[in-house]
Formats: sequence, structure tokens, C-alpha cells
Amino acid sequence: MPRFRTLLVSALVLLALLWLAPIVASFVDDLDLAGLAHPYLVIFSFVVFDAIIPIFPSESLLTTASNLAAQEGSNIEIWRLVVAGSLGAIIGDSLLYWLSRTVLHRYVADKVDRAQTNPKVSRSMAVLSRTAPTLIVFGRFVPGLRFMVNATMGLTKHRYSSFLLWSAIGGTLWASYTCVFSYLIATVISDQPVLSIAVSVVVTTACLGLLYKPLKKSWEETDSTHGASPAV
Repeated sequence: MPRFRTLLVSALVLLALLWLAPIVASFVDDLDLAGLAHPYLVIFSFVVFDAIIPIFPSESLLTTASNLAAQEGSNIEIWRLVVAGSLGAIIGDSLLYWLSRTVLHRYVADKVDRAQTNPKVSRSMAVLSRTAPTLIVFGRFVPGLRFMVNATMGLTKHRYSSFLLWSAIGGTLWASYTCVFSYLIATVISDQPVLSIAVSVVVTTACLGLLYKPLKKSWEETDSTHGASPAV
């Protein structure tokens, strides 16, 4: 019965998110950032919510605002966008960390403890611990992955001071890249959308590549410690 209840709640949450996603996207499309009294507060809030519930298109909002900042006479300043995005990312990631470490951990603590007795799971947790800085920093650039990384760090009770440090670095780099890159697109290559998309794909792929190497190395290093099968 508890398992059925968990599955039912999970299904209801998923359905709610699927229902809310297009509504949020439509709201963002209709949002007039240039006409808002507090655009930076709105952007900050969206980035925070996106970290906890990944249906808020924070990248899209930062991109739109950065494009507006590049327009002559705009009242939006690029450096303020970077600050709003960075603070939103840091605070949002920390909220997810603590929600996972407290509320979520309370419901799945037994399952997490049992899972960690499995050699493969134990080995995976060791890899996550060793590569936490890389995962936290570069995982922020990949939507979906950052949610999983931050939630896992909370569930496994990774040291918060370390998490906060790397989250601050990752959040600042992410906001700076998103805003500055979008600003440059609007001012330099605005008439070449294919090129801008290609650059975005290259950057995302590069982040995944930066994650893969340390993960693979750490996985191999746990072979002798955990007596696991050969690394892939």
C-alpha cells in the first residue's frame, strides 16, 4: 500500500507539472519585460522556481531580457541581469538541496539507506562525492541534470558549505554565460539564428564532455575500493 500511495502521488505530481508547463510557457511568451516595474525581481523569481520545479523557462527569460538589454534606449542593464540570474540560481539550488535533505529525505530515508547497501549504488555514491564540484558547476548548464544533481546532493547529505561554494561558482558562470552570450547574439549575430543555435549546442555538448571525463576517471578509481566490475 505505501508503494502504491507513493506511485499515485508521483503520477499526480507529474500530471500537474505537465498541465502547468504550457501555461507557464504561455505566460513567459506574453510577458513584457520592458514594461515591468521590477523586471529583475521577476527574473530572479523565475530562476529560483526553475531550480526547484524545472518547468519555469529561466534560460528563455534571461535570453529575452538580454536581447532587450542590447536594444538602444532599453532600461534593462546586462550586469543587473547577471546578478539577478546568479542570485536566483544560488538560492534556488540551495532551496532544492535543503528540501531534498529534509522533507524528501524524511520520506525516502529508509530506501536511500537500503539502496546504499547495494555495492553498485555505494560505488555510484562514491563517484558522486568525488566529482561533486564538477557536477554542481557544469551540471547547472544542462537543464534537468542540475535538478538531479542538486536533489541528490541533498538526499545524500553532501556537506552544505562545499555545495554552496560550487553552486555559487556554477550559478554565476551559468548566468554570466546565458546573459552575455544572448547579448552578443543580439548585437553581433542577430541575423544568423542558425549560428547562435549551433554555438549553444556546442557549449552544452562541451559541458557534458567536461562531466564525462572526471566521472569516468572516478568510476575507474573505485574499482579496487568497491570490488566492482570493470569500468565502462
